[in-house]
Amino acid sequence: MATFFGEIVPSFSRAVDDDDDEEESPHVATTNVRWSPLVRAELLQIPDGKLPCQTLIVAVGPAAAGFAQAFILNDDYYIVGAIFSGMEETDVNTFDQKSPTDKTCYIYRSTQIPDAFLCLCKTDVSAEQSYSFTEQLFSCINIESKYFYMSILCSCMTSEYKCDVPVSDMNPPFLRALKTTQFVGVPPCKYLEQPNLVSGLPAQLLTYAQIKEVKAVLYICYTETIYLDSASMKIFKPLLETTPIRDLIQVNPKGDEVINHLVDMYSLKNTMYL
Repeated sequence: MATFFGEIVPSFSRAVDDDDDEEESPHVATTNVRWSPLVRAELLQIPDGKLPCQTLIVAVGPAAAGFAQAFILNDDYYIVGAIFSGMEETDVNTFDQKSPTDKTCYIYRSTQIPDAFLCLCKTDVSAEQSYSFTEQLFSCINIESKYFYMSILCSCMTSEYKCDVPVSDMNPPFLRALKTTQFVGVPPCKYLEQPNLVSGLPAQLLTYAQIKEVKAVLYICYTETIYLDSASMKIFKPLLETTPIRDLIQVNPKGDEVINHLVDMYSLKNTMYL
């Protein structure tokens, strides 16, 4: 049974006989986290082996990650870890997120606010890997502080959005929010209406936060294009005026330039084989 609206409830539907139980199930690749030598040394000095954390921002997918890269990530942040998920032999991966196809998700830490972290996932993590990804992310991050707050950013297609209004009248992109019961604030957008659901890594992260009884809000950008565009990234800009993001950053005056560069980079990738 779901404990809160938007939670993903694991369910299994089988259209096979019991005799099929002997067949091997398909292998699901797991994710792996690697921490920097500096962090590993720090963890050895901490009794519970976890970094103290009060603010965590997780951006999933090109639009959310592009916004975070343009308006949140600055010279104050440095890489403390990386999460590797499901790379195939044909994948192009530069391991420094310079390619749109990179599947390396970096974890950044603020120099000025050491208990603030940013996880940047430029590519979507598969639903099969979302549980493993979440476990790895929180393997060395302590979220038990009563001040802990997590913001999760992601995007979905408007074709997945269910409402009585025709798609042509939706005026995408637009934001919707889901929260844990511990969050008592008011997000800068409407809550996601029933019967809409969120799946994959964003849902797994929010479910994890609900189980751990911590404050968390998931922001979903609904867009009508499969390609990265500036409007989908800029739709997250109201979050710059909300807690906890507004307390972590100084607005990047060149944010729009970064967004235009990202759009050009992804456009080159999408037209490369035309």
